[in-house]
Amino acid sequence: MSGNMSKEGLTKDLESLAEVGIGGLLLFNVSQGIPVGDVVYNSGEHHEMLAHAAAESERLGLTFGVHNCDGWSSSGGPWVTPEQSMKMLVYSETVISYADTDTVSLSQPTTRENYYEDIAVVAYPSLGSEVEDFTRKPTITASDASYPVELISDGRIDADHRLGEKGATPWLQFYFKKPARIRSAAATFTDRKVTVTLQASWDEGRTWQDQRELQKVRTGKGEWAVNDHFDVIESRYFRMQFSESVRLREASLYRNYLVDNPLGRTAMARTEDAKFNPIGNPAAITKIDPATVVDLTDRMDSNGLLTYNFPPGHWTVLRFGQTSTGAFNNPASWEGRGLEVDKMSRPAFKTHYDAFIRQVVDNSGPVAPNALQYVEIDSYEAGGQNWTTGFDSIFRARKGYDLIPFLPLLAGRFMGADAGAKVRGKQNVAAAVLYDFREVVTNLITENYYEYFTELCHADGLRTYVEPYGFGPLNDLDIGGTCDLPMGEFWMNREMTMVESAVSAAHIYGKPIVSAESFTSRPEINWKGNPAMAKVSGDKAWARGINEFMFHRFAHQANPHVTPGMTMNRWGFHFDRTQTWWTNAGADWFRYIARGSYLLRQGHPVADLMIFVGDGTPNSYFDWDDFDPAIPKWLNYDNVNADVLLNRTGLEDGAITLPEGGRYPLLALKNCDHLSLATLRRLVEIAESGVTVIGEKPTDLAGYGHKEEDYEAFRDLADQLERHLQPARDWEGLMTSRNLQPDLKLTSADSLIYEHRRVGDTEIYFLVNTSKDSVSYALTTRTIGKQPERWDPMTGKISGVARYRHNPTTTDLRLDLDGEESIFLVFRDAPVAGPVISPDQLTEPGIEAFLRNPKNGKIAAKMTANKIYEIELNDGQRVALGAAGIVPVRTLTRPWEVTFREEDGFGSTLPFAELTDWKDHPDERVRYYSGTATYRTTFSLAAEPATAWELDLGEVDNVARIRLNGQDLGVQWMKPFRVDISQALRPGENELVIEVTNLWSNRLIGEERYPKQDGGYRMASYHPKIKMPRWYVDNEPVPPGPRTTFTTADFYDANDPLVPSGLKGPVRIIPYQERIIAPAAAPE
Repeated sequence: MSGNMSKEGLTKDLESLAEVGIGGLLLFNVSQGIPVGDVVYNSGEHHEMLAHAAAESERLGLTFGVHNCDGWSSSGGPWVTPEQSMKMLVYSETVISYADTDTVSLSQPTTRENYYEDIAVVAYPSLGSEVEDFTRKPTITASDASYPVELISDGRIDADHRLGEKGATPWLQFYFKKPARIRSAAATFTDRKVTVTLQASWDEGRTWQDQRELQKVRTGKGEWAVNDHFDVIESRYFRMQFSESVRLREASLYRNYLVDNPLGRTAMARTEDAKFNPIGNPAAITKIDPATVVDLTDRMDSNGLLTYNFPPGHWTVLRFGQTSTGAFNNPASWEGRGLEVDKMSRPAFKTHYDAFIRQVVDNSGPVAPNALQYVEIDSYEAGGQNWTTGFDSIFRARKGYDLIPFLPLLAGRFMGADAGAKVRGKQNVAAAVLYDFREVVTNLITENYYEYFTELCHADGLRTYVEPYGFGPLNDLDIGGTCDLPMGEFWMNREMTMVESAVSAAHIYGKPIVSAESFTSRPEINWKGNPAMAKVSGDKAWARGINEFMFHRFAHQANPHVTPGMTMNRWGFHFDRTQTWWTNAGADWFRYIARGSYLLRQGHPVADLMIFVGDGTPNSYFDWDDFDPAIPKWLNYDNVNADVLLNRTGLEDGAITLPEGGRYPLLALKNCDHLSLATLRRLVEIAESGVTVIGEKPTDLAGYGHKEEDYEAFRDLADQLERHLQPARDWEGLMTSRNLQPDLKLTSADSLIYEHRRVGDTEIYFLVNTSKDSVSYALTTRTIGKQPERWDPMTGKISGVARYRHNPTTTDLRLDLDGEESIFLVFRDAPVAGPVISPDQLTEPGIEAFLRNPKNGKIAAKMTANKIYEIELNDGQRVALGAAGIVPVRTLTRPWEVTFREEDGFGSTLPFAELTDWKDHPDERVRYYSGTATYRTTFSLAAEPATAWELDLGEVDNVARIRLNGQDLGVQWMKPFRVDISQALRPGENELVIEVTNLWSNRLIGEERYPKQDGGYRMASYHPKIKMPRWYVDNEPVPPGPRTTFTTADFYDANDPLVPSGLKGPVRIIPYQERIIAPAAAPE
């Protein structure tokens, strides 16, 4: 964080990772408001630190990698010149008349980073609305009388000024001397939460009526805009009403009818092709004929002076150029901060690669030949880019026609029919050319940024991680296919919306590992985060297809003498070695993750439905709820792009196939109204091979400038495809029509989610109970003829499922899962001969049946109640099974002796006559305690023949390590806090020792009662300049005072409520008996 690094701290961090079973790390340098340390990014000392970390990783058996630049987004640095930076197309507009002079000065368009190059000058006969906009400008006033309105009405976006104080709802007013017929509105600003409402008045501005909330898009890391068109609103008075204080760059109203969402359609804002509103189709009088556009580029000199003898009438002259988007890598140190590199230029990216990654390879590679393995590009947060040097030539080479006559489109103007209208029929010229434009932009970014990144890394023996999504002109699945390790992202306590691009890309491109930036958290999680909380989110990610967790985040503890220490500002989850639970619950949770991740990487994923995302760009993915009716949760799917559909799929027995083994009998079409001929031909092949194709008939050949025979071929192919298309009205009916059973279907509660993989003849299902309550699930799977087994990733225990029924095409089974429990259901071997229990038997509490030995078919039952059960087996036998002599549950009532640790701030042993929450204890040293305390008690137990026992701890916050009679029974960190103690119990007196660990929260709240003793530490701005206190940089302890902790982000106040902590019970020992159901003579 902010150059706070030390070799001593790195060694301790890496040793702690290795100790608890973490496999490796990606090292970032991030600022995020943390005061600045001594190590300057990309300096010799910085690379010495990186080499030390790499060498230590080599020693410890860890893998090591780095992010490709300072910050986490995206690829930039001080070595990137404005000429090598991300570029945008800019323009200035001049309307002249025949009566004007033949020489006119054209203003230079918006210029950022002191960089501008001309591209072209074009002119065309002005639209009547353009003449009015240029000659009858409104008088603009603002809610702040002193606001410099000239700044936001100069046609440039390279300067801004704040309108309104905090808490205000400011406005801009547009007054026209004569009623104006307004059709479009635009504004650019730097405030994320601002909304803009267009208002009009018809009583001289005394009252105002809302007309519409203007369509908002995001154009950069800290840049937003509204760009909207609408039916004519005629008035003399208009307002833009802002929802809050806003830093404005530009604001305009237009009589001219602009294309819908021009920033999105020209790749300067992220709007997916499927989410565009109709572009509009105004009257011919508001469209520019491309044939009337005159290229005047060679008529303008280097000073912007245009010389041309215009024909009679008004002419609109547009001067186009390129400038930097001004995007910087974030959140980076000042020394590592610079312009984002041009994503469409390989030479520019090579400069970026050599400036940092090359040095890492040269310095760290020799000392860590095995450990140094990865480089990453994190989530794309750099905003739009829609130009690169020579783009017009690249466009012509790829699309076969000249872009220059269509440049007015890139200024948001409509262009209508040209000389090719007879060929194109009713094709919307504006939509078609802009479709081509976005396709070239997105493909260049895929090829020259992401694909080239992997090529360079491979040449250096490195693999690539990429998060293939973000607010920019990206095709997510294409990008995911270019890297070695696609990486999604999920946040704690948030809907999981950023994993599908990585998951589908990995599945369709045959990549076995699907990583995810995992457990990212907002400040409310803070130090309250713990493995039990995280497991719930992690299980859901596994069920969505993730099989590697890249923990977000582990803060490097440069000063090893403070706890809990360094943070990433207020962002978490605080996955740090200084956590109270790191070596107990943490280590056990990581073993759980290792078991599950291993199984979820076996074989290939199983899904029945492939969703084609269409040819249009930008594109990402579609989800269950993007269909009407929604895709049922029992129907797993993968999204697919045109590249894979055309180049990696086969057709076999009525299914689309992938080389790794995936088979998809169903294909759903989304956003497929416009398609290329190649794609449409492939869809017809797929449909005619017997694959069920779901969707609507394509309507238009995508793009512009095709031959007449191309349009005729498209119509013929579309007609062929239509004959095979099925509507998405009845998903189960579609499966039934193919004689296909659902992969895994619930016939009871709907709180189960799952992932399915197949390796050879073995089926592996991962099942998650998302309910907090225990649920008995009745399931039907189409796997037949195999013994179902229950694999517990918490313990590694494997047991056979005893309640199931084989049908001709399905298997019914019953599974009981505790609240938020997850298991693997594995089918690998044929069932042994002998009866099993019907899945609708033994559904009541008090008895649990299982195969004691899956190899010999011995069915056992765990019974906790003295009751006789009538059980019907699948061979018709009826078995009476009962338990007798099960003694009542015992609640431990003897006093407890609780020892608190000196190293955790309170060294003392206290008696607890009864179990109580630490936060409610009369002694404030207990109330504010954070760490581990050891509970001791004894209990006596008479010998009970044929009885086994479980220990149930009741309520625990947050972790318990249990020892009974000196035997370590492991760590419990997830409800229910229960463990079998049968082998550790002894008749007579028993000694029970429970080490209980809570969270940091209560100590941090308690310490807020004392004055600061941090040597002047204070959080800085987003890009910090203030220095970290010397005591921290010099690895010294916290300055003297009553506080025992130091952390770089404050989450608590002294009056905040304390969080539940400690062992609260009731602690019970629960007897049970195990009975053999059948076959009675089965051998062990």
